[in-house]
Amino acid sequence: MTTSSASDDEELVLTKTIFRRHSKGPVMFNGCSPSGDVVIIDNISQRKSYNITGWPPSIKDIWKASDFNIGRPVWMISWYIERETDTQPLLRYILTGQFIIPPSTTIELWSSTTTPTPIPPETQEQQQQSFVCIRTKLPTWNVARRWSVTRLFDHTGREKAIFSHKTLTPIDEGKNPQ
Repeated sequence: MTTSSASDDEELVLTKTIFRRHSKGPVMFNGCSPSGDVVIIDNISQRKSYNITGWPPSIKDIWKASDFNIGRPVWMISWYIERETDTQPLLRYILTGQFIIPPSTTIELWSSTTTPTPIPPETQEQQQQSFVCIRTKLPTWNVARRWSVTRLFDHTGREKAIFSHKTLTPIDEGKNPQ
């Protein structure tokens, strides 16, 4: 994606933004806005739902947690999102309640200060996918001017998905053309 912006003296600056994503399984990021408005998670499985919330720990869960030495209280076992940006400290969002992603579903997690943009039913039918908009209590997912890294972790602390963006200026592109 290439964007441009003009200052008061009409000098044009071209930038290139590179987005990268990777996942270990069918639950993945579809997008994370640099403006901090929304984080989008997909379940691309056509058959399986995924419960990405925590649960009341059983003895079995306590043993699992100690096996992985996850370094946090057992009652906080849950999937979570971490987002780092160039402008803000690390943000951690813990997925609570009953957070189950049905097959072929996109979940949009909107910040509380942004108005979600609903997906029209005809688009959902055309893409054969369901879209769910959720307004979180977070005022922002943190603005990223030059870079961001957003990670999804499962209840054991294993990274399941990553989404990153980096905005390059012409000076950056000359230094390290990746």
